[in-house]
Amino acid sequence: MRDDRGMRGFLPAIRGALASVILLALCACAATPNTPINMDPASASTSDPAASADPGVSGVWQGESIANCEGDPSDPGRCNAEQKITLTMFQQHDRITGFYKCAFGNQLCRHLDETGLIRDGTLKYTRLTFRVMLEDGSMCLFTGRPAANEFEGGYECLQGGGIIEQGIFQTRRNY
Repeated sequence: MRDDRGMRGFLPAIRGALASVILLALCACAATPNTPINMDPASASTSDPAASADPGVSGVWQGESIANCEGDPSDPGRCNAEQKITLTMFQQHDRITGFYKCAFGNQLCRHLDETGLIRDGTLKYTRLTFRVMLEDGSMCLFTGRPAANEFEGGYECLQGGGIIEQGIFQTRRNY
């Protein structure tokens, strides 16, 4: 016959210890500030509500791009081609995604590519870079420094391992 008297005193002690550990864990979670994951707590400001409402670069940016004359030599008609562009960007920490839209300026959009996806975007310090993947398989790399509600810089479009267009752009955040 087994002696269960020792176990009877041991089980309540384990239950009590387990309850204490769970209670301690819950208290520790409740005491942790509401800082988003991967965010430096020093950069979170609770005293200035406007600082926490900063949208970064999220929003709809509209403007124009102008091709310089150093792109694809087989397409000299693109020299000084102006397009109306819209960049719809979503920022999550330093990652940027979104959509690109092109419309007629003084010429049609290159290869009639009117839409694209913004991929691989990063905001490091004050420099924003991202890749626009276009319908025809080409891609354009945009880089610049957004300031307040203006964003301007340069771009170059690549296809088949070569540069097919380069230029500048300037946009303004509309909303």
